[in-house]
Amino acid sequence: MAALESNGWNEWSRHVLSELERNNDELKELRTALEGIRVEIATLKVKAGVWGAAAGLIPTIAAGLFFVLR
Repeated sequence: MAALESNGWNEWSRHVLSELERNNDELKELRTALEGIRVEIATLKVKAGVWGAAAGLIPTIAAGLFFVLR
């Protein structure tokens, strides 16, 4: 065990553990950001569907009125 301590393994192992913890924290932040992006995308999909339906409905109503009033 003295050989491991003399070549700096204790210091290196602390460094490795701190980097693993830092990476874990960054991964948690990325997952949180990704979840927020998923919510935003879902919201945009709903809005696009509503606007698409409205855009399709307006010409349909106009054509229907044209044929009724003609």
